[in-house]
Amino acid sequence: MGRPKQISNEQIIATARRCFLERGAGVSAIEIASELGVSHTTLFNRFGSKEALMLAALGSSEKLSWVKALEAGPDLRPIREQLLEHSKVIANYFQALQESMAVLQAAGLKPGNSCDKSNQDSPPAQAFRAFTAWLQRAQDQGRLAPCNVETLASTILGALHNWAFTQNVCHVSSPAVDGAQVEDFIELLWHGIEPQASTEA
Repeated sequence: MGRPKQISNEQIIATARRCFLERGAGVSAIEIASELGVSHTTLFNRFGSKEALMLAALGSSEKLSWVKALEAGPDLRPIREQLLEHSKVIANYFQALQESMAVLQAAGLKPGNSCDKSNQDSPPAQAFRAFTAWLQRAQDQGRLAPCNVETLASTILGALHNWAFTQNVCHVSSPAVDGAQVEDFIELLWHGIEPQASTEA
């Protein structure tokens, strides 16, 4: 008799996430286990229930990896280039978040306090503070025109989130994820935030 297959929680979560997003909340633990080459009891031993596995796979993480890039910047590249780069990453994050939330809602589950509006340390709250601080540093360096950076951050994040929401709820295709709509948006926005006599591109 062969030894049981060794598999990490990270592998289980990644496969479960893919299965839930591709097939919806109705996918069974047996199907997920089959994809992994283990028994469904392995999943229950690790996570306790299918619902707990779904929350682990689709719930928002406590720390967003791309926030670190915001906290470290801006760097010496043109600020418009960096703003576009960050905006594309955030657009993809919101798209993935909407897809995950749709499956959780279909299953009647809440994502927990990671997206609770009263949680000041939630990933969205972290992202807003980091993005606002990034814009403030760029403005302090004279690389953005004088403006209310919180309003600017809200405008950008609101637009990026709205595209993901519209695509998911209205079932329309959006070019936001491939970057085209983000590029058009930043180009339009740039005319209002470009510093005077700017050498930024």
